[in-house]
Amino acid sequence: MERPPSYSFSVKPAYKKLANHGIEGVTESFAHLWNLKVMSSTQLYLWRALSDRIATKLNLHKRGLTLRDTLYALCGREEESTSHILVSCKVSTTVWNLCNNWLGISLVNHNELINHFEQFWCICFNKEGNRLWKSLWVSVIWCIWNRVIFNQVKIDAVEILTMAQVQSWAWMRHKVRKVKFSFSDWILFPLICINMVTK
Repeated sequence: MERPPSYSFSVKPAYKKLANHGIEGVTESFAHLWNLKVMSSTQLYLWRALSDRIATKLNLHKRGLTLRDTLYALCGREEESTSHILVSCKVSTTVWNLCNNWLGISLVNHNELINHFEQFWCICFNKEGNRLWKSLWVSVIWCIWNRVIFNQVKIDAVEILTMAQVQSWAWMRHKVRKVKFSFSDWILFPLICINMVTK
């Protein structure tokens, strides 16, 4: 008797197939995406976000959909673009500032998502450490997006950061064998925890 074909999905082969077909916006920085210590569905979402393929009001308008306006509902000041939602709106900027304070670092937050992603690299970490570092970035992006989509009335920046801290720790515990530190250690000493894993 013949076995039925397997229908499992993997992001990396799908990306390679799409990248070989000349998808616009695929740059060298996308290669880092598939090595991050995050869930596959999150990698796919991030690839779509960095490629500006998320269904924002601005993108829907560009595709010919008639909308009353393209302003972002939470701030009412700027057009609803992927970059605005995730890095440049006052809500997301507050989350990023809280994240920088938690990490004890000072960054200039870029207003374009791809530049924001590329800047999240740390000279004090080796290659593995920077994978974890970028995974933390992905966690913050993922939590901002999920709060915006599922709770459009009031967004609490502290709650988003807390969710990102939990999410990033859970991903590391699941994806990296060397992770032996507790959640409380992660909250108190994130940079030391990343260094511990990469040595």
